[in-house]
Amino acid sequence: MKVQFSPIIQQKIPGLKLGLLKALNVKIRKKSTHVEEQYNQLENFIKNKFAQNLPSSDIVVSVVRRMYRKIGWEPTKYRPSSEAMIRRFLKDKGLYRINNFVDLGNVASTKFHLPMGLYDLEKIEGDIIIDVGSENESYQGISKELIHATGKLILRDDNGIFGNPTADSKHTCLSEKTKNILAIFFTPPEVSDDYLNETLKFLNNLYLTECPEMQSSFQIIS
Repeated sequence: MKVQFSPIIQQKIPGLKLGLLKALNVKIRKKSTHVEEQYNQLENFIKNKFAQNLPSSDIVVSVVRRMYRKIGWEPTKYRPSSEAMIRRFLKDKGLYRINNFVDLGNVASTKFHLPMGLYDLEKIEGDIIIDVGSENESYQGISKELIHATGKLILRDDNGIFGNPTADSKHTCLSEKTKNILAIFFTPPEVSDDYLNETLKFLNNLYLTECPEMQSSFQIIS
C-alpha cells in the first residue's frame, strides 16, 4: 500500500504530513477500564490547559485550522475532530464511547490536538490518495448517512472516499471483527516531525497497554 498526495494537495498545502500507525492483531472491545482511566486524565489535562485561554489560542489548533482554510474548508463550521473533542470537554459533554481502539485514538488526537482517522486496514483497497473532494462528491458516514465532500480534505482508495479529518466513513469503520487497523494523523506543515513522532508514540503505547500482543509500526509521510 502506497500513500500519495494529489496535485491539488501539493499545490494548496505544500509540506502536509501524515502520521501513520499500523496495528496488527488487535482485539476490539466495547468497554475498557484503561479507556476510562485515560479519559479522566485527558479531561483534567484539557480543562487545566484551557482554563484561561480559548482553544484557538493554541498553536497546533491554530495551524490545523489554517490547513483547512488553505483548501477553502471553514474550520469553525466543520471543526477538525481534535478541536471538536476539546470543546466537548470544555462544555462538560465528555467523549462518546465507541470501542477501546477508537476511544484511545480519540485520547491521543485530543491531547495532541491533531485530527485523526482510524480505519479497518482490511477494508482499504489499493493505494491511499490524500485529495480534495470534487464537485458533488459524497460518501456514507458513520453517524450521518451522507457526508458531502466537495472542497474538503479527503482520503481515497480504489473504492472511493473513505474519510476526512472531521468524519470517517462507514465503509472502513472498525467493528468487533476488526483485526488490523490504520490510524492517520492529518498534520499541518508547521507541526514538527518531533511533535508528530511524539503523538504516534503516545498512541502506540496506549494501544500496547490495551493489547500487549499487538504488532505495530509507524511512520511520517510528507
